[in-house]
Amino acid sequence: MDISLAGWSIHRRFRAETDPLLLLDYPAVAANEFGINLIELNSPFFVYDDPDNPATSAISDSYLSELKQRADDLGVGCLNIAVDAHGDLGTIDEAERKQAVENHKKWIDICVKLGCNAFRANSGGRGEGVDEAKIEQCIKSFGELSELSGKAGVRVMMENHGGISYDPDVMIRIMNAVGSEYCCILADFLNWPAEDDFLENLSKVASYSWAIHGKFLTFDDNGESPEIDCAAAVQILKDANYANPWGIEYEGSTDDHEGVLKSKTLLEKHVG
Repeated sequence: MDISLAGWSIHRRFRAETDPLLLLDYPAVAANEFGINLIELNSPFFVYDDPDNPATSAISDSYLSELKQRADDLGVGCLNIAVDAHGDLGTIDEAERKQAVENHKKWIDICVKLGCNAFRANSGGRGEGVDEAKIEQCIKSFGELSELSGKAGVRVMMENHGGISYDPDVMIRIMNAVGSEYCCILADFLNWPAEDDFLENLSKVASYSWAIHGKFLTFDDNGESPEIDCAAAVQILKDANYANPWGIEYEGSTDDHEGVLKSKTLLEKHVG
């Protein structure tokens, strides 16, 4: 089995006021501290040419080349990139939607340069307005992006990550409407409304999932996570023929070193 580490698992290190972790050093942390050789990157932790306007800013080729070289030197692969704060792909304002699509396009080339097979774009649709209109806008956005990304062999993933993506049926509707193998889902174990059945939602989106986040917050004395039945979640994905890396996204409030290692042990236990 392959395990990947989502950079958000250690986001406090990247955001530390003193001596923050640099993205360039992330491959070494994954490999040397956690024994993980696949990493998932997060757009907020990149260095932008115009740091005050990351959504519209370029990222230098020299920076990307150094990041790729550092990962390669350690035998670490860059798996995908989670993109945030690049515009609302589900907004009912058409000019704003088009700009959001334009902002996301650069990540296709960045994925190619880093060897990533996908990037995650948020569904958007958090603001005011009728959900039906937002869904139609989102279908257009993901359709346009996946048409471009597919030419580069890169997938665009929608994660259950707020906005209209909190509804698994809406996510599936968008996937079916776009109808491209390059438009997929990144299924997070826990990012659903608290009142929902997390396993039921996972079962709905499992067959559309190109990547997953085994998200855990706490662990009991047996190493299990009370927030979700990990064994059941893994079985749902196996039944859906999921065969890609198993992503860790620790999001607990305690020590991230311990949290990542416990997450890794838990996934290894149930994935086998």
